[in-house]
Amino acid sequence: MKVVFIGGGAFRTLPVARGALAEKKISHRGEICLYDLNLERAEAMGRMIMRTPEFAGTGCKITWGKSLEASLEGADAVSVVLLAGSPKTFALGYPACHSRGYLATDNTTVNGAFLALKGGRLITGFARKMERICPDAWLMIFANPVAVHSGVVNNHTRIKAMGICAGYQNHMWDLNRLMGRDEHCDQFDVDVAGVNHLSFILRGKYRGRDLYRELEKHIAHGLKGGPYNRQIRFVLENMIAMYRRFGVMIFSNELDGAYHLYPEKVFKLLVGNRPASAASVAADLKRSRERRAGDNDEFRAMLNRDLSLKFWDDAARKHHPQFGREDRSITVEILKALAGAGKRKLVFSRPNRSAVPGFKPENVLEYSQYLDRDNCVPAAKLAVPDALHGIIGSISQYQKLLGDSIVSEDPLDLYRALYAYPLAHDSGKYWALCRELLRINREEIPLSFQGAADYF
Repeated sequence: MKVVFIGGGAFRTLPVARGALAEKKISHRGEICLYDLNLERAEAMGRMIMRTPEFAGTGCKITWGKSLEASLEGADAVSVVLLAGSPKTFALGYPACHSRGYLATDNTTVNGAFLALKGGRLITGFARKMERICPDAWLMIFANPVAVHSGVVNNHTRIKAMGICAGYQNHMWDLNRLMGRDEHCDQFDVDVAGVNHLSFILRGKYRGRDLYRELEKHIAHGLKGGPYNRQIRFVLENMIAMYRRFGVMIFSNELDGAYHLYPEKVFKLLVGNRPASAASVAADLKRSRERRAGDNDEFRAMLNRDLSLKFWDDAARKHHPQFGREDRSITVEILKALAGAGKRKLVFSRPNRSAVPGFKPENVLEYSQYLDRDNCVPAAKLAVPDALHGIIGSISQYQKLLGDSIVSEDPLDLYRALYAYPLAHDSGKYWALCRELLRINREEIPLSFQGAADYF
């Protein structure tokens, strides 16, 4: 099996590569190809992968490509990790949003929309190359907003794509915490439907027993256990409250999703009375650059050190997590399925196509799916609860329209997408925010999009 990592110099590549190499169906006489605009970083990552204990004896080739086209030759699966545009323009969206009372993140918020206008063009370009070079390969998109990018590729190219999220494992922590254990547990089997960062556990099993009946034994009198920090406690208490009100819990508690249900509460929790400012953004960017430079130096220095088996065994616990191993990451689970190591039940973002009743076929939803080497089929009987159907429909339609505008580059299409944002309400402050985000991102998005302001 050949796996290509676009953005392969990213630190998260090593833990995923270690997890993938441990599965012989993936690694035996296979190839991991790292493509990165920074070839030096890709080479450093490739050489480090070859020093891992999982690599030894596999016969797997580790390569780093100078061109994307050469890297894609013969690919069975392609993973893309990126933050499109400059970190500065993205970060400046935070004070722009916060000062007007809107949350700013890289996903479901309007700041995420402008990130999509940059990332969507790049990812569509990758998919167009795949159409020519490796048309049967799956594209795994680990670049927010994943739902928008998944929609662009699936609805406008011939490539099969899935929007994947690290939050796939969140429920394995949160459900276990509700049972009084602050640790990861993979004994949950859940059926999920919604949108990325705001999908719902419709039903499930815990060690073969009904999930919600088991949870009732622990949450009947509220949250127990801890101590938890303020954000985790909010998440857990909100899961209990949602279950009492709607009969479901949020699957992956990334709070920019819950923001669309409880905007005032989430904004107060994450932003409070100290919204981001241009000065704080500049300071954060400087610290981030310094931290990344230090991490790069540490990573390269490790290439010249004797790394024992004990080092690799203890890496995630005693060293920077970039040296750890991810056996259950969504990327590794997908690769296992595609390599023929058995069917996997997974949750990721794809167009609905009748998987969940009541939503348009081309609208991207996040839902439970069975994946193996030959097929990808939705789990049975998925349905968003009636009381939550409207907000999920609004978000999915907004994200679909946004994806369409990325392809058309039509300012009216962008206006319609931004109008569909469920927390917009056609208000003056919202359109002022959109004008500022157009200005901030002017140099990094198609010039035609500036015309959207004529409709605001």
